[in-house]
Amino acid sequence: MKKFLLKSVLFVLIFFALSHVRPLYLLSKDRYKRTVAGKEVYYSIQKSKQRNALSSRVLLGDSVAYQMFKNTTSNNPIYSLACNQAVGLTGQFVLLNNYLKAGNHVDAVYLLLSPFSFSNNLNQVYTYQYFLKPFYRDEYFPLFTKTVVQQIHKIPYYYLSRYPQVLTSNWAPDFVSRDQTNYTFLSPISVEYLARIKELSIKYDFKLIVTPTPMSLSNRPKIESMNKNEVAINHLESEFKNYFSDILYLDDSNFVSDGAHLKNPQKYAEYYKERLLKQTGGAPVLPAPNATGLQR
Repeated sequence: MKKFLLKSVLFVLIFFALSHVRPLYLLSKDRYKRTVAGKEVYYSIQKSKQRNALSSRVLLGDSVAYQMFKNTTSNNPIYSLACNQAVGLTGQFVLLNNYLKAGNHVDAVYLLLSPFSFSNNLNQVYTYQYFLKPFYRDEYFPLFTKTVVQQIHKIPYYYLSRYPQVLTSNWAPDFVSRDQTNYTFLSPISVEYLARIKELSIKYDFKLIVTPTPMSLSNRPKIESMNKNEVAINHLESEFKNYFSDILYLDDSNFVSDGAHLKNPQKYAEYYKERLLKQTGGAPVLPAPNATGLQR
């Protein structure tokens, strides 16, 4: 019996050690940040902490913004920190705060987001992989509002998000939020962090431009049914003054099967670049590229 117990304990110890070999290897030199789902988020975090002398115009945005302005290649005239909508406005704020704290001069910040991205209240199944793992760490805790902390604590196993075997993998709990929502456009967390971004714009004297990504025609009814009064209620009229009228609607054939991501993002990148620059004193806006079902 004693030998059996010893062998059992030895087996468990060996299994435990071996199961940690790969995670520890991936943690070494941050290799996991280049292999896991959400690697574009880690790259944006890294990039947000660097000094930049190429451009004073910074872009934050979701995955469609990332399609058009890759954070790996877009550095001038627009410096892209775009990554993914799942980071929420909290993640976008952290990236911008990092960038400003690094000593970078900013004249303009473009927030290029789908109307649906603003409804993210850190209550998605993707929150664990794309927000918790990259941002749930000591250096960012002081930037979290009470609402953010409450939302985090609703997610199963949130406290394990930094555990090596979890952090270096794509594992995440199958989380389904039970939140009752009383908003159609701006989530409570989006409202809180838009206000914080506005505060940064005053402190660091930059222009904030909130602009929409191109949307599919099939999503138009959902967007038009959003409660636009949420903008006024939260005193964001100036930021969203032309947001809905500026939406470029395209036929569904221009999008991949999810109806959100563009089949040919580079077809629209130059148009959006010139459009954004025009809003901050740049070049004139180019005509919209030919596309099936183009509407305003």
